[in-house]
Amino acid sequence: MENQLISGLANLGFNEKQAQVYLALLRLGKGSAYAISEQSGLKKPTAYVILDELVDKGAALRIPRATKRLYKPVPPDALLRDAKQRLNDTEQLLPSLKSMGGSRPEKMNVLHFEGLKAYKEALYYGMEECKGKEIVGFYAEAKDMSPKLLTICEEYSEWCAKNDISLKVFVPDHPSLARFRKTDALFKRLAVILPYSVYSSSVSIDTFSNIVRIMLNRNNQAVVIENRDLAKTIKEIFDLMWKNYNKR
Repeated sequence: MENQLISGLANLGFNEKQAQVYLALLRLGKGSAYAISEQSGLKKPTAYVILDELVDKGAALRIPRATKRLYKPVPPDALLRDAKQRLNDTEQLLPSLKSMGGSRPEKMNVLHFEGLKAYKEALYYGMEECKGKEIVGFYAEAKDMSPKLLTICEEYSEWCAKNDISLKVFVPDHPSLARFRKTDALFKRLAVILPYSVYSSSVSIDTFSNIVRIMLNRNNQAVVIENRDLAKTIKEIFDLMWKNYNKR
């Protein structure tokens, strides 16, 4: 319980020693630095320093006396009320604070994956945020994919379906993809099949949230790019093609 109380006070801006002294004050109701050091287990000089810090924070009050100085705690509900007020005041400033960031572009985070195990990691990277949402992209033929890689991709499709993730994709018309076409409905894949003569890629590109994935099937390699602007652009290209294709 003590650790939970200290952790809770940390949320109000207390460090560990400040929390210890404040809890000691609450238990005593009021007390001298000596009594508080005994109660908190801290050395008396340390207790003096921390008590002054609590006074400065508005978490404790000094009770002056002729012979010695006593301290008493500010009630916890008052601390919480003050913290809420500070948070509210800060929220009012949020638009101004955000505007200070200007229009600087978001940095691009690029991750490289190589090998079967790493390829699988790339498939699931960031997917927790995609649950219940949609992935769109351009998928490749599978003629150069090893049996192990095909199994990894099928397990990934099952995982997506279990987590209510739908897929809208363009795919080439190739015999290597026949096994996937049989499970499109089961795994919530809506696929537009393009003639192999015009689309024969061995590289898959898809996007969701702020992520763009490039999967190089022949080499068991992948690149994951985290950048909202890039993801938005790929999504818009896809939507444009999807809309135009479905007008036919």
